[in-house]
Amino acid sequence: MLDNFQFLLNKALFFLKFRSRTEKEVFDYLLKKIKNTSYSTDDIKKVIEKLKEMDLLNDKKFIEEYIAFRSKNNPKSKKVLILELRKKGVDESLIDEYFSHNQINEEELAFLLLKKRWSRWLDLDEKKRLKKAFDFLGRRGFDFEVAKKTIEKLEESDKIKL
Repeated sequence: MLDNFQFLLNKALFFLKFRSRTEKEVFDYLLKKIKNTSYSTDDIKKVIEKLKEMDLLNDKKFIEEYIAFRSKNNPKSKKVLILELRKKGVDESLIDEYFSHNQINEEELAFLLLKKRWSRWLDLDEKKRLKKAFDFLGRRGFDFEVAKKTIEKLEESDKIKL
């Protein structure tokens, strides 16, 4: 019993060494590791409880870190962030709780994202530039209204510069 626990704990600690993970990610990882062995899902659940006690596994903290990282490195819309968190197995109530206390200004985020790319498209005719801008923001999950306002804001700032 202790050997099973220690073996799985070591596997989980190794998995957590690279970045923080959700409970589901750790569970799925350990489940793959015990395939074709005598270990059980109860053993995995005990390891997960131990990791939670050690504060190495905390889905609330994971949400905060994940969104901070994504906002800084590869910003996406709130809708896309929610989908990614769900895919990682974060409980819906934790996601709702996070977003009820933390607002994401999508217009500002879209503006900062598009501003970096906008200068590349200034030489294109207006139709192509607009298509590229809408496509770019659409791939990052921003809805049409946010994209439209952002593009109008950037076009207005270009007119002021001229």
